[in-house]
Amino acid sequence: MKKWKCSVCNYIHEGEEPPEKCPVCGANKDKFIEVTENNLELGNTTKVEAPMDKSSSMVEKITALIVEKHLHPITVHGPNGIIPMAVLFLVIAIFFQLPLFESAAYFSMIFVLLNMPPVLLSGYLTWQKKYNGVRTSLFKMKIAASCVATVILFGLILWKIVQPDVLSNASLDRFIYLFWAMVMFAAIGVAGHLGGQLVFANKK
Repeated sequence: MKKWKCSVCNYIHEGEEPPEKCPVCGANKDKFIEVTENNLELGNTTKVEAPMDKSSSMVEKITALIVEKHLHPITVHGPNGIIPMAVLFLVIAIFFQLPLFESAAYFSMIFVLLNMPPVLLSGYLTWQKKYNGVRTSLFKMKIAASCVATVILFGLILWKIVQPDVLSNASLDRFIYLFWAMVMFAAIGVAGHLGGQLVFANKK
């Protein structure tokens, strides 16, 4: 039986014809190449680019290094691990009125926000370099989820600065605050899940 490899995410399909759309990244049928003995060992080789000027070449080298050293997965694991903890601390702070957990959640979110520029930049460069900037539904959802999480994160921190007692007062505001924190948590979960699909695309 023939094997077909998605040139975007490396998913391997078995069959006489490639699928109409990649079940992992959503790439069209024309993105699949047949796996043969000649190209089996080529793997994820990067296409050869035309010579560029020095400044462009330096940018290209940095981008290639970011992709090669897996900087995006490295930088994204921090926020992915800290945000669930921060949301849990918010729940404890609201329902048990423990200021220590409120402070821990707040400073954890600040730490994550400071990490977001390298996370987003490395993610964008990886998408452009490794996946050729293909605009399939998976990448659109992943980018949208990351942007939503970042905007909400910034909003929650700003809200806490403007209204320091938002979690300690007895108004409805604290539950609205927690709701948006949960939305942020869900958005980060979606982005992480889609990223995992790409990483394990060719593993069955």
